[in-house]
Amino acid sequence: MTLVAGLRAAAYGIPFQPVAGVHGSDLARVNNWRKIADPYGSGKEVYVIPPIRPDVAVIHANEIDEQGNARVLGSPFWDHPLTRAAKRVLVTAERLVPTEALAAQPELTLVPGFMVEAAAIVPRGAWPGSMHPLYEVDYAAVESYMRDEPGVLEAHLAAAPEHNGGS
Repeated sequence: MTLVAGLRAAAYGIPFQPVAGVHGSDLARVNNWRKIADPYGSGKEVYVIPPIRPDVAVIHANEIDEQGNARVLGSPFWDHPLTRAAKRVLVTAERLVPTEALAAQPELTLVPGFMVEAAAIVPRGAWPGSMHPLYEVDYAAVESYMRDEPGVLEAHLAAAPEHNGGS
């Protein structure tokens, strides 16, 4: 939640975003986060997270049209504030669709084309992660990648969908 709070602060153009759930954690000390008193008089204090302004956001979408309008059919929990906070937005997408398909349900467009600097069609581009509703997390690939032994990275890249002979 602290990462999303920082992204939201940047997206909203405000100096900080309040967040709950930090009390008792070392995160506040490590990150030098400040607390402020509840301005509505409850007597409680709340941590406030400073803006996080990425230079570039890269997201993977289900669909994109030729104008750069991108649709994410799963949870936009991270993607929405990330694309609003970043200075530049790049999108990879499972497939290219006609603009009319997105225009038919504009409320499902997560990122409007005017915000997208560049896009690429990359089927299974979220692998080994998931892309709802197209495919789930490939836990075997994740577990294999996490091994601490020589050749793991090379084997992981060779198994990637975009690699010749990959799945």
